[in-house]
Amino acid sequence: MNKLTDAQKRYIEKLSSGQRATGVVKSFQEFGAFVSIGLVSGLLHNRNIRWGRVDHPEHYLRIGQKIEIIILEVDKEKYRLSFGLKQLTEDPWEKFGQRYKPGDTIAATVLMKKPFGLIMEIVSGIEALLHQSELPGGATTLDEYHEEEAYEVVIKEMDLNEKKLKVSLL
Repeated sequence: MNKLTDAQKRYIEKLSSGQRATGVVKSFQEFGAFVSIGLVSGLLHNRNIRWGRVDHPEHYLRIGQKIEIIILEVDKEKYRLSFGLKQLTEDPWEKFGQRYKPGDTIAATVLMKKPFGLIMEIVSGIEALLHQSELPGGATTLDEYHEEEAYEVVIKEMDLNEKKLKVSLL
């Protein structure tokens, strides 16, 4: 762990949660990106980059990129900062919950296959599970489904608090 200078410590002590800042992406880890603001750097965790799934931050950011962030947490004892990017945009689940309900038909694109079913993207930031048991004709294999293919699905269950959606194929 790098030792901070007195100037860096004073800089952190003046920061507070909720402040906006312009930062520069400095490096990547599997779990997020380190972003520099002023004299210090902090962590922009994958879960705070965008509303949807982020497997690796370099799919959405690049080294040297200037980004607007919000300070989510300032740990003044350990001198650590955590940042958010998605928090500067509206949560897509809010409008989704107003527009759709179980029983509605929507388009979905296969994001990935899992042993238990398909993870599908409805709109950016909203994913759904198509469980293998919901495949037509009791299909037991996912081989005929491919990433980036689109399908019409029916919303089976929707939990807006947990941000979970279960669908079945039409």
